[in-house]
Amino acid sequence: MRKLEQSTLEQIEIAFRVGTLSVNAIAKAHDIPEPTLRRMAKKNGWVRGAPELKRQIVADHFAGVTNGVTNDEVRQNQQTAAEDDIQDMERGLRVHRFCLKALETAAQEATEPKEIKIITEAASLAVAGIRKIRGLDTPTPADAKDIDAAIEAELAQLERGRQAGVAPEAEGA
Repeated sequence: MRKLEQSTLEQIEIAFRVGTLSVNAIAKAHDIPEPTLRRMAKKNGWVRGAPELKRQIVADHFAGVTNGVTNDEVRQNQQTAAEDDIQDMERGLRVHRFCLKALETAAQEATEPKEIKIITEAASLAVAGIRKIRGLDTPTPADAKDIDAAIEAELAQLERGRQAGVAPEAEGA
């Protein structure tokens, strides 16, 4: 087998550990046999789907850590991403507020205890969402665990779909 550059090895390791691509796809992308890739992973102790690596990749992306991109491009990308985040947060606030108004109307007409309970729980979630978006509550370690768990569950579901042979277009449907 040909000698791989260190940067290529790092790319292969990241792709393997993240686990979003099949081992076969990673091997093909780097023009190496799949059994060779599996031997490399075993020899180096690479674990597929390592959650801390996924979090680091996402954190690096949103922190603007990039390879081969100029500082001006990074700043522009960050500015664009910040503007998108602001629009998303404003959209989220509007949705939560719309839900609160609809729940208020529903509460005036509710008579069944179960229905009232559902409305009050939904209203509490809407208020909590607004407070979180507005930054009125300090995030707790439990919040971070909830987000991590949700991310891990979503990634696991995508992996199960990939292993089952679901077409990528069908996954989002």
